[in-house]
Amino acid sequence: MRTMQPSVTIGSYTWAQDRLPSDEFGLRFDALRAEMERHGWPAILVYGDVREHAALAYLSNFIPRVRWGMALLPCSGEPRLLCAMSTRDLPAMRTLTWIADVRSGMGPEWEKAFDPWFERFKNGQAIALGTLGFDIMAPLLQQSLRRSLGERFSLQRADDILAMPPQRKRPRELTMMRASCALVQTAAKAFADTWRQSGEPETAALEAERLARSLAAQDVRTLISLDGGRTLVPFQGLFEKKPGPLVGYLAVKVMGYWADLFVTADGRRTEALRRSEAALDALIAVVRPGARAADIHAAATSALAPLPLHPVLGGSIGHGIGLSLDEQPELGAGADTELVEGGLYTLQVGIADPAAGNALLSAVAHCTAAGAAVLARSPSDTVA
Repeated sequence: MRTMQPSVTIGSYTWAQDRLPSDEFGLRFDALRAEMERHGWPAILVYGDVREHAALAYLSNFIPRVRWGMALLPCSGEPRLLCAMSTRDLPAMRTLTWIADVRSGMGPEWEKAFDPWFERFKNGQAIALGTLGFDIMAPLLQQSLRRSLGERFSLQRADDILAMPPQRKRPRELTMMRASCALVQTAAKAFADTWRQSGEPETAALEAERLARSLAAQDVRTLISLDGGRTLVPFQGLFEKKPGPLVGYLAVKVMGYWADLFVTADGRRTEALRRSEAALDALIAVVRPGARAADIHAAATSALAPLPLHPVLGGSIGHGIGLSLDEQPELGAGADTELVEGGLYTLQVGIADPAAGNALLSAVAHCTAAGAAVLARSPSDTVA
């Protein structure tokens, strides 16, 4: 689900080394190095910004709090991390990553930090370097980077080749996701409970955000409906009482990992709510390794029939989730992808119909050999 990114990120940014020790990143980098050797890349450049940083976080644990960060990862030798912060901020930034060499990439510091690192690769011939995350890089930074590399290097996009982060989650990632899911479940309940007390959707959303941040969430995103569940919008600042149902969306990021849920609270057991619950049950029942996205989509839409899928879902009933709020695969009607054992997926269903009513429900599921292990679900006590 696409939401507006906060202009100021005020959450808790720390490296929980008891859960993600440095050896975890050694294992991830070993897998990356094998791919670099296979494709003939002596180094790979990994970019992320405050909005999207999944690959950068997966390989370095660095999550930009402002602007951007870029890891320079060689097949052999010492890596370097550049961040768009002043030199005054570098000591704090070094506590967030296993990479020892962290430098500012701002203004005049760029040439001192970026250019000399590539001297090791001089051999008189143009050298290909792999890139991850460059699709979201600002044009001005792209120009600076290419100007520094000159004719010595060419860049090869590696995003579709390496799939960083991988769809199959590592055991320690599952631990992180469990923490995110526990927090989003708690905040979703507060979302609904506050609406019942106040009747104001935006007051409820702010209380859910406040609670999530007090429990050490790094980031929180919310959407609310001001028209009874037909559409979802960002915060408007109106604080108006609205008749039910409450329909909203909540996403939280904890130690880099996202979890999200839809929230529907209504004093009536509407047809939309009943069918949405049945569709979510049907989705969860068919999640297994090797299940085709198109078949999963069909299971959900069959349970909703003859009513169509809620339009805010854009024809999809979910996607991967983890270090990014919107990972592959997309679970659409025409998708030819398969779920993998160890994958984490957000499953989403809902209805918007004048007669049946409006509802949106979801769950976060871990795909295991035995089927779906539900880590979070739209709380049952948010519906009456």
